[in-house]
Amino acid sequence: MSVYSYWTQFFPPRNGATYTEDNLPDLAGKVFVVTGGSSGIGYELCRVLYAAGGKVYMLTRTKKNAEEAITRIKDHYAGKDVKTGSIQFIPMDLSDFRNVKAAAQQFLDSEGPDGRLDILFNNAGTGGWKDAPKTPQGDEYHITANSVGHYLLTRLLTPILTKTAATSPKDSVRVVWAASILVEMTSPIGGITKEFLQDPFSEKHAGVLYAQSKVGNWFLATEFSRHQSESGPFGSGVVHIGGNPGSYNTNIWRHVKDLIKYYIVYPTLRDPVYGAYTYMWMSFSKDVTMEEAKAGNYATCDGRWHPGQRADLLLAIKGEQEGGTGRSKEFFDWCEERVKDFVN
Repeated sequence: MSVYSYWTQFFPPRNGATYTEDNLPDLAGKVFVVTGGSSGIGYELCRVLYAAGGKVYMLTRTKKNAEEAITRIKDHYAGKDVKTGSIQFIPMDLSDFRNVKAAAQQFLDSEGPDGRLDILFNNAGTGGWKDAPKTPQGDEYHITANSVGHYLLTRLLTPILTKTAATSPKDSVRVVWAASILVEMTSPIGGITKEFLQDPFSEKHAGVLYAQSKVGNWFLATEFSRHQSESGPFGSGVVHIGGNPGSYNTNIWRHVKDLIKYYIVYPTLRDPVYGAYTYMWMSFSKDVTMEEAKAGNYATCDGRWHPGQRADLLLAIKGEQEGGTGRSKEFFDWCEERVKDFVN
């Protein structure tokens, strides 16, 4: 890792975004699922997709927040010469596997037998939260809300993603996984420790728990891309891509101490719309292919490939037969074991 790698993520090139709301293609007929769409990057993403004609499903926890967000989005374009799409709220709490399964089923019921899903944005998550509660299934909160809940949602929506990919241009159906600059700044050696996988409550530091969960999303994107087959449970023809959307002024910082938040973090934060621009590159750029996804390539803010990840993390996404540690696949298998009672 170099100083440049950190610098270019905190301070990306000015006006460097390839895709913005001004040049997004017409999305009429396309269907999108955005988790955590009522605020922050997710809100901006829902707004931009809606304005481009997309059919957007906002999956988030709180009905009041979702309804207020949808009203703001619609009011923003009212009376303007914009051919908008549609936007619909589905309640979902990623920390509760039963709730995730219910949300996935509600989406599938809404789309019906002829439905489609072009892009799933696994965007929602919690920041580092000291003394976070256990989940309803008794699991560690950070890894569940940020990673394993999204793993379950993705597994449940894989059939409709695969069906959409079969009739869509190559590599155009995708799943976008949100990581963070803390993947490389504060995650332990290997990204996720073996001790954590053996006992998730062995790690007490909220910052490390958060960083590991974001490493987990990169690992899951890589492994989902590699595990696809025509008849297997992980789908086929769907590109999964992980990356750091950037650092933004959103409510993910609500559990962070004020001293750190206001005097260290805030000066580096940007408007969350730029995070949506990063997601748009991950979603629509022809530079993002199945080959890049299988290789574990990692996107970063405003829409670029990362200039060079930590060596131990690159070893983690390689199997032992390739000279790596195999930790990425180990985490993927760990998630499958965690949700096995909810995928059928």
